Amino acid sequence: MKIIQEFIDKGLIKKDDHIDSSQVRSVLEKSQRSIKSARLLIDDDRESSYQLAYEAMLLAGRALVFSFGFRPRAAGSHKIVVDFSKKILGKEIATLVFKFNKMRKVRHYLIYGLGLSISEVDSRNAISSADKFLKEVENFISDKTCEEN
Repeated sequence: MKIIQEFIDKGLIKKDDHIDSSQVRSVLEKSQRSIKSARLLIDDDRESSYQLAYEAMLLAGRALVFSFGFRPRAAGSHKIVVDFSKKILGKEIATLVFKFNKMRKVRHYLIYGLGLSISEVDSRNAISSADKFLKEVENFISDKTCEEN
């Protein structure tokens, strides 16, 4: 696949022969747990809720990369996962991938910056986006698996 080859040529992903479908499923399940935790925390800790929603999207994106038998390089892996998701999933979910990237930047600022607060609306929107993104990734991987068999 030409798209994947571009990521390989740039050194952004590398082949990992140890990845199998059970590991992909495990990462997707972890993504689901992160969304569940984000929902539970929303009333008490909106910042953590937001970060967990982002983590859910990141995990789903990583599962997408893993489903092709690749692993993103360590340096810049969050951005690599966003870009990979955008290229693989296409224009149909461009808005979700845009939100994923925006959440990546906000999460980065929450970790390394100062003075940013997350509203309840921000957290609820993040959870909604994460839930939709996870479903899109799960459907893509399921369809891809059916095509391969």
